[in-house]
Amino acid sequence: MRPLRLKQLVGLNLALAGALAGFWFLTSASAQPVNPGTGRGRGEYLMIASGIPGSNANNVQILDVSNQELLTLRFDQGRRAYIVSGYRSLSNDRNIPGGR
Repeated sequence: MRPLRLKQLVGLNLALAGALAGFWFLTSASAQPVNPGTGRGRGEYLMIASGIPGSNANNVQILDVSNQELLTLRFDQGRRAYIVSGYRSLSNDRNIPGGR
């Protein structure tokens, strides 16, 4: 390869790397709202695999610790997809009078 062509390619690569570095440092990306008051807050999740007694169905229970929510998903073999089979708001359950 000719030296002039090599210098041009090195220069182009340096310019592209500089542009990439500029975008990397100057832009911010966030998947969740910064202020929880404007939307749903970031959660910490716990996933528990379970089954239904007497059945071969599989469930996954997802506990969102930060937002105090519990979601149960059932795997449908025919559709090969998870179906929502239950939802509980633990913070609302805690505010119900009575109980133990």
